[in-house]
Amino acid sequence: MRITEDLVRRLAEANGMAIAPEHLPGVIRNLEVLEVQIALLFARPLDPLVEPAPVYRP
Repeated sequence: MRITEDLVRRLAEANGMAIAPEHLPGVIRNLEVLEVQIALLFARPLDPLVEPAPVYRP
């Protein structure tokens, strides 16, 4: 998906947010990075036996 200023404005408006024009390039860049990370996350199937840990310990 191509992330454009128009798309970002419509997404912001749909969520009741306002994004200053000078912040649009940064928002677009961040959404592009997230798009790549999401693709990596879903690129491999998850083993059906994998379960989330009950407690997170870093």
